[in-house]
Amino acid sequence: MAETQHGLELYFQPFSALEYRTDVPILCIVFEDQPDLILTKAFPEVEALRLRFDMMDKHGEETVTLFNVVRGQSIIPLAIIYIRNPWRRQRNAEKWNVDNINFYREVWERTYFAANHLRMHKYDKAVFVLPSRFQPDNIKRDRLQERRLEKFVRTLAEAITAANHHLLDEFKQRKDPRLSAVTLTFFGEGGREVDEFFRRSMREGQAIGEAMGYTRRLIQLPPNHKYPVRLAEQATGAKLRTVKSSSKSWHKVSEHGFSSQTTVSYLYGTEGIGKFGMGLVAAVGKGSEHQPLFLKTHYRPKTDREKKVKKVVIIGKGVTYDTGGLSLKSNADQENIHYDMGGAATALGVLKLADALGLPVEIVVLTPLVENAIGHAATRRHDIVKAYNGKTVEIIDPDAEGRLIMADAIAYSERHLRADCTVTLSTLCAMGDLGPDLLKIGMGNGRLEKKVKRAEWDSCEKMLLLPRVEHFNWVDNEHVGDVSDLLQEPGSVYYHTAPFVFLSDFFAYAEPEWVFVDVSAIFETDADNYAAGPGFGLKFVWHLVKQLA
Repeated sequence: MAETQHGLELYFQPFSALEYRTDVPILCIVFEDQPDLILTKAFPEVEALRLRFDMMDKHGEETVTLFNVVRGQSIIPLAIIYIRNPWRRQRNAEKWNVDNINFYREVWERTYFAANHLRMHKYDKAVFVLPSRFQPDNIKRDRLQERRLEKFVRTLAEAITAANHHLLDEFKQRKDPRLSAVTLTFFGEGGREVDEFFRRSMREGQAIGEAMGYTRRLIQLPPNHKYPVRLAEQATGAKLRTVKSSSKSWHKVSEHGFSSQTTVSYLYGTEGIGKFGMGLVAAVGKGSEHQPLFLKTHYRPKTDREKKVKKVVIIGKGVTYDTGGLSLKSNADQENIHYDMGGAATALGVLKLADALGLPVEIVVLTPLVENAIGHAATRRHDIVKAYNGKTVEIIDPDAEGRLIMADAIAYSERHLRADCTVTLSTLCAMGDLGPDLLKIGMGNGRLEKKVKRAEWDSCEKMLLLPRVEHFNWVDNEHVGDVSDLLQEPGSVYYHTAPFVFLSDFFAYAEPEWVFVDVSAIFETDADNYAAGPGFGLKFVWHLVKQLA
């Protein structure tokens, strides 16, 4: 049995231990155009349905189908999870490439949908039968098969746990049902090594799924329940004491929802944050009735190893609602704009995951939380504001506020934290025209490229790799101001790259150890259909940070 998370217990068992019950559906995972002879012997009805799906050109929600079959004197619920070939041109291929990112994304999406399907039908327990090609018999001898199976099992655990997470139940009179127990069933025999393998894979998968649920909930909270102070409380599980907005001191939180290895502190208020020196954060937040808040969450692992523990700073954009300020957005452009704090939520989700699994990497999460609103004190075009590192910035567009608050956080980190690696998480770039289900990734130098590519593979969150910041020298030159050190935006609109280049100016040295992660795909209206909804990017950053352990 794996750890219990929010009432969900994950078990594993060999197929020989399977019991037929009228109240526990059995879900069989099958592949398009790929018969499973071992599964067919046990459930010929599943193979018959799989063949019917093979003859269909399009597959929608019917790829997860529940039906009843007779076994002995009982009628038991059975289900098929039909995994489509992610490469339509390769249909009818004799063998799939199960080492492809798109394959695991398809598995995640279909499993997530299946778990929600079970909840919709009021089931609280279920059995998932793994395909026979993913049986663990030969993991002792085949390292490749072990890695493949580990990834498959982890993916199932992630998706089931994430689907079981109650997102916004507090706003509904009737609560959604949830799963209490799921058993992964495999063909072959168990044993000590196989048991340990499943425990390890399921534990990490369940923890990732839990962090995904936590992140999604924060992002999807309605804006009147996540203005800066309230979002900080929702994220940390703490009740923040009222402090004077004119105080420039850090306020420590004594009780919160993280472990004792994590500390929480914050700066509060336009006046206090401004006095502290973060003029850009103060400038963005001063138009709102809700005071800005700069949240610092610091995880220090317990470890007795001699190897030095690396420090990672993760900076998350936390614009809780973005009206565009005095550059007011249209109604259409404000759709889902309360997701604009997705970078902050994702950064905190990574720390929560590290805290839960005891990752031996020190992590500091900086999340400037602001509401970009219209008000009598709102920042205007051509205002000049001083950043934390002393540079002055001329405001060109009040609706390009995200890069401003991120810049102050970077400057603070560079002066005080001395990170081995900095990761910025934000919604700055859009670029949906280049692929709606892609993370946009930039780097401060080429030394991190190997780790970045491995993180893409391990997480199965696809990325679009931007050229290194040094290649945008002309865009950088365009940011030089006439009456200020920097322009917030260049005179010519380099929409996709300008935020990346602007932020690079706030690092203390050229070619910093920096990974720029843009998660703007969460704004796509159908993002959940390809696992790029709220929480997209969390797994990528997690697998990036893990490599520093």
